Amino acid sequence: MIWYKNNNSDIVVSTRIRLARNVDKTPFPNALKDTKEVTEKIKNAVLGGNSTLAKDFDFIDLDNTPLIRKQELAEEHLISPVMCEGKGKSVMISKDRTMSIMLMEEDHIRLQIIKDGFALDEAYSLASKVDDVIEENITYAFDNDFGYLTACPTNTGTGMRASVMMHLPALTMTENINRVISSAGSLGIEVRGLYGEGTKAYGNLYQISNRITLGLSESQVIEKLTNVVNQIVDMETKARNMLKEKNYDVIADRLFRSYGTLKYARSVSSSEAKSLLSDVMLGQSLGIIPKESKIAPLECMVLSEPALVCDGKELSPNERDKKRAELIRNNI
Repeated sequence: MIWYKNNNSDIVVSTRIRLARNVDKTPFPNALKDTKEVTEKIKNAVLGGNSTLAKDFDFIDLDNTPLIRKQELAEEHLISPVMCEGKGKSVMISKDRTMSIMLMEEDHIRLQIIKDGFALDEAYSLASKVDDVIEENITYAFDNDFGYLTACPTNTGTGMRASVMMHLPALTMTENINRVISSAGSLGIEVRGLYGEGTKAYGNLYQISNRITLGLSESQVIEKLTNVVNQIVDMETKARNMLKEKNYDVIADRLFRSYGTLKYARSVSSSEAKSLLSDVMLGQSLGIIPKESKIAPLECMVLSEPALVCDGKELSPNERDKKRAELIRNNI
């Protein structure tokens, strides 16, 4: 099931494992004059008759996909935002929507597993199995000293980015989030916004991921990330308890105001919706706001994204804001 559906995860919202791979003796995508041949080779490795994955994936040629549909896939985190741009890109998405194989992003292959909650070991195990199946028919660019060769040197080595998305409203409210980011950075862990590098943490959602891919094994990366995430979970939990115990009236007033706005607003922007829904998520976690919504606030947050809320239609910004408010009103 897709990671945000009926997701009531408290602090660790989702887990992602991404493997970067390239076809041996083949220029990286930015240097390829024609990506079709390489795309077909990888596609056949996954969807070919002898592949155990043949029945699991659907192939989408992004050149023939409307922009709004590509944006929807990016908002669901099934493709990266860069896949919405340029030509020659495609993706294979598993029918249960937990796996996607992006073709001709920065590398020839970006294999991604995304699951709800905290599931690094499970996600990596699945990614490794899919990777092995692809490698039965594809020779990867690999160096005995450097590991997997990638378009960006920062991915060379394991080629793996392990990340979790965390909801950290209390650390943000208490202004301790910068200390967390600094401490994580000193351990080789990056803290980014909702959509990765260069993006903001809308809705108090942060991506926590490994920075180093060279010189560490996959298991070492996962162990280090797990330790850091557990420490952040402990800090966020303590910050939430402190807010509730020492500032109950103030925090309850804020959270119920956000809840009330969402219950009755007739127009709401994307950034405002994320902020208000983050408050509702926190309120439900603390037992201040009852869990009466038809769908979880996190799912509301994703479904109210600019492209997804349009449901395939071309809407003006004002029409989007009205539809977003209606969607949230009917489900919160």
